[in-house]
Order: sequence, then C-alpha cells, then structure tokens
Amino acid sequence: MTAAWVAAMRGAGAFLPAPMRLVDDPYGLRFAGRLRALREEGPLAAGARVTARVWLRGRLRAAVVIQQLRTRFIDEDVDAFAAAGGRQLVLLGAGFDCRAWRLPALQGATVFEVDHPATQAKKRALMEREPARARVVFVPWDFEREPLDRLRARLGLDGHDARAATMTISEGVLPYLTDQAVEATFATVARYSGPGSLFTFTYFDRALLTENAGDARGVRLAVRLMGEPFRHGFDPAALPRWLDERGFALARDESARALAARMLPARSPLSRWITESPLLACRHFAGAKIRTG
Repeated sequence: MTAAWVAAMRGAGAFLPAPMRLVDDPYGLRFAGRLRALREEGPLAAGARVTARVWLRGRLRAAVVIQQLRTRFIDEDVDAFAAAGGRQLVLLGAGFDCRAWRLPALQGATVFEVDHPATQAKKRALMEREPARARVVFVPWDFEREPLDRLRARLGLDGHDARAATMTISEGVLPYLTDQAVEATFATVARYSGPGSLFTFTYFDRALLTENAGDARGVRLAVRLMGEPFRHGFDPAALPRWLDERGFALARDESARALAARMLPARSPLSRWITESPLLACRHFAGAKIRTG
C-alpha cells in the first residue's frame, strides 16, 4: 500500500503549479488503480488539469510536494553518480520506483531492483511494454525471510560487479525496519560496493517516533493501521559518527524543510507551511560515500 501511495504522489506532481513541479514521473499513477487515467489522454485527464487547484490542495498537495522534494534529491544523486561514470544501481525495496525508465542519465546502466516477488510481479505486469533506459534486473527478495548477508552473492549471480562503483538507493524503507535490520542493511551495502560507491537513503529524525504533537501521533497511527508501523529513526546530529563507524562518510543530509526552503517559491503559503512544520523537519534525505580499501 505504501509503495502504491508513494508512486501515486510522485505521479500527481504533474498537476502541481509549475514552480512546485520539481520532477515529472509519467509512470507513477499507473500503480494507483483508476487514478492512472489522469495521465492518459482524454477528457478525464484534461478535466483533472483544469480543476487541479480545487482537488489538489491542503494535505494532499503537501504530500505531493514532499514527494517531489524527496524524488528530486535522489535524482540529483543519480545524475551525479552517472556523470562520474557509475553504471550500477541497486534499489533496496524498489517498490514502484521507475527511475530506470524515466532518467536519461541511466541510459545503458544496469539497475538491480531488489524487492518482494509480489511487488515485482505487479510492477513487471504494468511496465512490460514500456522500454527502459537502463537494463533492469529484477532480484526477488523477501527481506523478512532471507538473511541480508546472502544478498551480495545473489547480486553476483545476476551480474553485479562488487569491484565496481555502485549506487544504492533505499527510499522510504529504513523507517519501517528494526534497528538490527538497519545495521544489517548498511553492512550489506558496504560488502557489495566497490570504490566510488554511494548510498542514498531517506530516514526520519528519531524525534518523530516519540514526539507527542498531534501531527506526529496522527502519522504514526496512520501507518500502524496500514500494518507498516515506524520502527527506526536516526539522530541527525549523531548520524555522521554512526556512519563513520560503519565505513561510510556522510556527503549531504537535508531535511524536507531545508529542501523546501531551497527549492520552492518562498511566497507560496504551502512553502511557508512546509518550512515551518516541525513534522517536515523530521523527514531527512541523505547521501553517504562508502569508504573502501
């Protein structure tokens, strides 16, 4: 459910006012059931564009903008990695991420999508007729049943070169893992990543897991009712040292609030709400370089 929600929010970015439209994902709404018609040519799509100011507002618009910020942050890292010559990506918990289809920088690269077989089956069915820019390798993996220390070997069987640079993306995954699973994730990424590798991930400030403000409690309750409760958060001030002790060097770390202040029009009421929201300050996007040798 969360994978479909993220894809839908990313796809709905096309209906935002132009200054807030940071990313265009023409595939995201394919995973949102009947809403996929909003990106197809026809009267429904045309009507949705004309009436977007009415239906895409309030918390829904905020959710779409936040997804735009998160996606833009990661896309920037992908573009920089590819510009430096990187040709391997690993998506941990790939969900309905369609970067292999939409990013020109990935032309000719190989993208290893690691996720649950059921999620992959739906994605493959919906994208099978769409030519990808990258070579996509689907790696079925049940994170709850299969030990992560076996992932390097499995990736090798599928053609991954552990001696070469790899960019790993973990988008919207770490908050749902236990502390032990987060430790295992970073250890695994370090093992299969050669010189020049990068790990880009999203995380929550630990305060979101304990904050008693109404918004924070409401978000925690919503994801718990969907069966995917928050389990993990980092202290942003302690993150550089935590990473250093595990062989990583923090390259950049920005909260959704900071990104909004940098990327969105300052005079927009929504921009002001995002930059002032304590809840949004808890959402972080980070990139860490992996030390090797």
